Amino acid sequence: MRIKKNRFLLILIVILNIGLLSGCFSIIQDIQVLEDGSGTMRFTLGIKTDDYEAFQEAIPEGFEIENLFIGISNDENLTSMQINRFTKDGFNWESVELAVADFSALFGQRRRIGPLDITFLEQEGEFRFIQNFDMQNSSFAIPGVNLMDLSRAVFTVNFATPQITSTNGLQKGAGVSTWSIPLDEVLQDGSTAYLSANYVLEPYQGFYIPWEVFFPYLMIGFLVAGGLSIVIVIFVNTVIRREKEPTIKFK
Repeated sequence: MRIKKNRFLLILIVILNIGLLSGCFSIIQDIQVLEDGSGTMRFTLGIKTDDYEAFQEAIPEGFEIENLFIGISNDENLTSMQINRFTKDGFNWESVELAVADFSALFGQRRRIGPLDITFLEQEGEFRFIQNFDMQNSSFAIPGVNLMDLSRAVFTVNFATPQITSTNGLQKGAGVSTWSIPLDEVLQDGSTAYLSANYVLEPYQGFYIPWEVFFPYLMIGFLVAGGLSIVIVIFVNTVIRREKEPTIKFK
């Protein structure tokens, strides 16, 4: 286990030094929960094609990406793990996709994948997804991390379920929430990224309007209503005043 953790540390250092220092790096985590509680969890790493060869050469010999998932690899609720490599938009991408039979069974107790603590809780038909990105309380340390320019480095998490009832992320749809975690905050400033979303497995009924879309229209509506109110008040006062103006009669 110690060797496997050290290998993870080495690959993380390689990623940070080659990817972040060049500004050509992306990490994305996609989680999809289906109506029966199963689904997929995918981690995708993108390195600019020009830097990919150096990235490959810097990976320690004998490293296997499966080692990152050693804590769950033998669980019966992990039905498969697929590793894909492809090129798109000038980046070389490597992804690991986990097929999960039951998220609340596999992650019912807190599980660690690298610096991530992941939990799926269930209570009376309602579910809660919790994920912490906490380097300070993990067993990993990255030499020289404070010398790196991480100002533009972001770890993106996309979470999709049949219906999300609440989230501390950005809810883009009835069943979609996203988080963008600045890596300088969690790796250099010692902050902990806390992700949380409550959800149910019944699909959302009706037409969902994201708050960030609805809010501007709401404000426009208030402004229009306010403007109309002012116009009406001015019009009414003008008409009434004219009607009440005394007329001069000549005998």
